[in-house]
Amino acid sequence: MDSPFRGIGETSAALRDRLQSATLDALGRVVDHTIDSKADFLIIAGDIYDSKDRNLRALVSFRKEMERLAERNIQVFIVHGNHDPLNGWGSGFQLPPNVITFGGRTDTEPFIRRGRAAAEITGVSYMRERVTDNLASSFKPKEDAAYSIAVLHANVGHQSGHADYAPATVDDLTSAGFNYWALGHVHTRSVLAAEPAMVVYPGNTQGRNPRESGPRGCYQVDVDDRGRAHLEFIDTSTVRWTHVEVSIRDCATMHGLVDSMLENARAQAASFDGPTVARCTIRGNGSLHRDLQRDGMSEELSEVLGEVVIPESVRIATGPELDLESLARTETMVSDFLKLTERAFQDPECRQRLAEALSPLFRRREMHPVDDARLREWIERASALGVDLLLES
Repeated sequence: MDSPFRGIGETSAALRDRLQSATLDALGRVVDHTIDSKADFLIIAGDIYDSKDRNLRALVSFRKEMERLAERNIQVFIVHGNHDPLNGWGSGFQLPPNVITFGGRTDTEPFIRRGRAAAEITGVSYMRERVTDNLASSFKPKEDAAYSIAVLHANVGHQSGHADYAPATVDDLTSAGFNYWALGHVHTRSVLAAEPAMVVYPGNTQGRNPRESGPRGCYQVDVDDRGRAHLEFIDTSTVRWTHVEVSIRDCATMHGLVDSMLENARAQAASFDGPTVARCTIRGNGSLHRDLQRDGMSEELSEVLGEVVIPESVRIATGPELDLESLARTETMVSDFLKLTERAFQDPECRQRLAEALSPLFRRREMHPVDDARLREWIERASALGVDLLLES
């Protein structure tokens, strides 16, 4: 909540305020759905706040939303993660009694319905920002529980792009005896397992940068009388990030390129009822490559893109008009280079090795590890630049 909304550039003050409040508004939508769906309880699996020392506006906003649930006797079960550990400022900010916050030791709390425990919820919070122990190993379901839920903030399966905190394997979780694992930490939703236990990342409720594009939200989980969980994704984002991809291979003129970019952006914006922030990438080899190398071209195209969406940036990753297939068949250094870049672009293991080689640089600069989409973009841009340089030499 209230984390910086990057890449919004020059926008009106009103729109900037709306974008900056997007993470707070997304929580409001989560609570709206919790109430409207008559949910028994809400689970939040960590990183409610952006930093160890909480923002006061976020603290007050979160409490107000929890009070809305308290008015309807809806319980909330919370663990804290690496962004909002228990040793941070504001962790003692008082919340209404319907909110149960797990401490730094693994514990279990019952959900009581009609006088009996309908579910048992087990969880643990981070006491500090960096937790490298396998916290999942401390989770044990309560015997004879009607339904057992584990709430864990962790990197399960060593997923790239996220710090390896509280690392665990999918097998660690599915073999622990719980019915459902509610996971936090990874920002993109995914279902890691369905049997013998559901293992689910809902992702974050609002995208905050180009890496968090597309619908963002939470999962409504309905458990039937046979103990089977049924998932429904609920989009809670109030602002959407998107990627606009355009190739110059099919554009002979600049006006054709502009029309293609705007048409693509309109289609993306039409699928969402709210502000759309777009990163546009122009790729491919063609005759427009030279025109696109003019100083300030990215900024000019970004201004044009602003007619349709909020432009984050326009990135130019094009190359000269070349018969790359013929070049790849030659016995030259260019051919060897093209084969290498094609392998890097197509082979996930090769990209993983590249990401691992780059990780020390990212750690030194305190940057997030590079994700696969960004790696593919860099490889494509490096390929075009490398061919240019090799043909000039």
